Amino acid sequence: MTIKFNTEWIADLESASNDEFNKIPLGYLNESWSHSFKQFLNSCFGLYVNYELFSESKETRATLKGVGPKKMHEISNLTALIKDVCSQDKILLDFGSGLGYLSQNLNQKHHFKVLGIEGDEYRVRTSIQRQNQLFPNSISKVKFVQHFIETESFEFIKQTAETKLENIIDQNYAIIGLHACADLSIAAIKMFLAHEPVTKLVIMPCCYHKLKPENEECTAFSNIPLSDQLREALAQVPNFLGRPFLRLGCQQTAARWANLTEQEHTTHGKAMFERSLVEAILSQGENVTTNKTNRNSRDVLERFTVQREGQDRSWSDEHREKLKIWMEKYPQGSKLAEYLTCLQNCLQSLCENLILLDRMCYLKAESSKRDLTIRTDLVKLSNDHLSPRCFVIVAEKITNQ
Repeated sequence: MTIKFNTEWIADLESASNDEFNKIPLGYLNESWSHSFKQFLNSCFGLYVNYELFSESKETRATLKGVGPKKMHEISNLTALIKDVCSQDKILLDFGSGLGYLSQNLNQKHHFKVLGIEGDEYRVRTSIQRQNQLFPNSISKVKFVQHFIETESFEFIKQTAETKLENIIDQNYAIIGLHACADLSIAAIKMFLAHEPVTKLVIMPCCYHKLKPENEECTAFSNIPLSDQLREALAQVPNFLGRPFLRLGCQQTAARWANLTEQEHTTHGKAMFERSLVEAILSQGENVTTNKTNRNSRDVLERFTVQREGQDRSWSDEHREKLKIWMEKYPQGSKLAEYLTCLQNCLQSLCENLILLDRMCYLKAESSKRDLTIRTDLVKLSNDHLSPRCFVIVAEKITNQ
C-alpha cells in the first residue's frame, strides 16, 4: 500500500472549508491554492460533459412494498422515458428483470406487454409470486423467464415471447433494462444491431468493474474497448484500462459527495483507510470480509474476518505487527484517504464518460457497417444524488416508409 500525495495539494485540501471541499468535484477551485493543484483541477473540469437531462416524471409514484425511494425514482423515470421512446405495439424485452418491478410498472402504467428475462431463478420465482399476489390482471401481458442472456440469445427470447405472449408472430421488439449489469448492456447493444425485429433500445448500464476479463491480471476485457477510437487511443497509452479505472467509473457521483457533512467525511475517510490497512497486511491467498457482528469493535482487525481457501481464520501476530507498522507510517491516513476520495470524485465522471462514449461510438460505427440508419442518444435521468447510475443509452432504427 502506497499513498503518494503532493505536499502542496495536502496543504490546499487542509485549508479548504467543508463547503469548499464538497464543491471541488463540481468545478470549484480557490485561487490561493497551489499552481499544480489548480492545473490538475482545471484539466478535469475542462473535460466535464453536460448531458441532455430527462425531466423527472410527473406521474404519481406508486409505493411498492420493499422498494426504497432510490429504486422508485429509477423505476418511475425510466418508465416515463420508455413510454416516450417506445410505441405500445412493441413487446418490451426487460433484460435483467430482477424482481419484476420495472416490467410490472410499465404494464400497470402504460399497458405494455413485457417479457422479463432474468438469470437468477430465485428472482424469477419471486417475480411470479409478486405478480400473482399484487398484479393478477397482468398475468397474460407480463411474463417472466429464467435465462442467462448472451449475444446469441435472441432466437430463444423471440420464441419465448411468441409462446408466452399470445403467440404474436413477426412482432417488433424493444430491449429495455434498469441497471443492466456488467456485460449485459453490451449484449443488448449487439442484439439490437444484429436482429431486424429489435427496433429500439433503452438500457441503463451499471457495474462496469464486473466486465468479463480476458486474463487473470484483469488488464484486458472482452467488451471494452468496443470502438476503434478507444482501441487506437489505448494503443498509445498501454496499461491504462484496468479494474480500478472501471470501478472508479461506477463510484458515487459528485452530486452525492456535495452534501456530506464534516463528520460524514471523517467517518468515511476512517472506514476507507482501515479497509486499505487490512488489505495491505494480507498474505498471498488471503482475502477479507466485513465482520458484521463486530462492526463497532474498537479493534480494527476485529471488524474484519480474514479468510484463506474459503475458510475463516484468526488474525495472527504477524498481521498485527504489519498493521502497527502501517498505522505508524500514516498517522494522518484517514484524512489522506478522504482527500484521495475527493480527487477520485473529480475523475469519476471522466471515467464513466469514456466507458459510455466507447459504447456510443461502437453503436454508430457498427450500424454504418450494417447499413442501418439509427438515431442514438445518451440521456441522463435527473437526480444523480439519489441514483448515481443515471445514464441511459437510447437507440432507434429508422426505416424509410
